[in-house]
Amino acid sequence: MGLIEINHLKCTQCGLCAIACPVGIVVVGERFPETVEKIEKRCITCGHCVAACPTAALSHCRMAPEECMDLASDWRPPVEKMEQLVKGRRSIRRYRPDQVDRSIIEKLLDIVRYAPTGMNVQQVQWQVYLDPAELEQLTSITVDWLYTLLAQGAPGIKGMLKAWERGEDPILRNAPHLIIAHGKANDPAANYSSIIALTTLELAALSFGLGTCWAGFLFQAANKYEELYDALNLPPGHIMYGGLVLGYPEFEYARIPTRKTVNATWR
Repeated sequence: MGLIEINHLKCTQCGLCAIACPVGIVVVGERFPETVEKIEKRCITCGHCVAACPTAALSHCRMAPEECMDLASDWRPPVEKMEQLVKGRRSIRRYRPDQVDRSIIEKLLDIVRYAPTGMNVQQVQWQVYLDPAELEQLTSITVDWLYTLLAQGAPGIKGMLKAWERGEDPILRNAPHLIIAHGKANDPAANYSSIIALTTLELAALSFGLGTCWAGFLFQAANKYEELYDALNLPPGHIMYGGLVLGYPEFEYARIPTRKTVNATWR
């Protein structure tokens, strides 16, 4: 088959596949949809043409309609539920010691792989830490980095190190798991794609009863402190673009705290 194939018995000639194509490759021909051959190489395999067809009449050479999950008619959550989800999300800093079953994390990442990436490149890669001993090692190395900053007179470090000396974990919050997003250092879009994916993961985790918190100090140290970068053991040429600790919250919140009012310019 070519780039696309049309089942003439199913096609209603509605033209939605052409409207949905973001690159303009699919067009409505004299009778049925077809492609502009000279620009077929621009196809980003987004699957919009397959997804938009109401009768599953269009197949892409890299994606058949039967391979795609059906979209439920009521898939959009009500505004009230969405508001509660987004406003109710908290950065969790206290976790139960319970391990999260690997199958749950796998399902979570399977959902998150649908987060948008520029030109549908899907370049975000993950490193998932399940072993508490590895988390302790990463925390300890990050604390070492903080001590070097303190010696250099960096502000805002002393309080964190005092917490560490009291037996607290201000780095990974004693969470049972850590998920790192990484990608090629020379990919200018990998940073944005990773942040979008991590933010999607943060929200998706809520439906599993899980809490998350951004591992900001680990992230800073990973790209500035060689010992920590080596400990992460990322693929050659890759850097960490962000990370979240993950686990079951020690307690649930009862209400939504206030925030600043919206600051927007309307034109």
